Amino acid sequence: MARRPTDLVKLNLRFPEALRRRLEREAEKSNHSLNSEIVQRLYGSFDSSRDQTEMVARALLRDLDEGVVEKMIELVHRDWADMAAYDEWKERSR
Repeated sequence: MARRPTDLVKLNLRFPEALRRRLEREAEKSNHSLNSEIVQRLYGSFDSSRDQTEMVARALLRDLDEGVVEKMIELVHRDWADMAAYDEWKERSR
């Protein structure tokens, strides 16, 4: 049976002891478990990269011709549609 997005999964990782200690100290400061600290930081990494990308995109788009911007938006939407189709195909092939 396929996993649902809300399912919890166990994942074994290998990383340096120094990093584990650092994460553990931060978790203690925040009154979190080590697991919660890692999960929160992973979610945060997606948000911050999206925010940075948006900030750079806005700065670049501000000085472009409107026709160029419209073409870029069209290409992005086409790419999203392609990715959605690919994701759907992956799900069906499981």
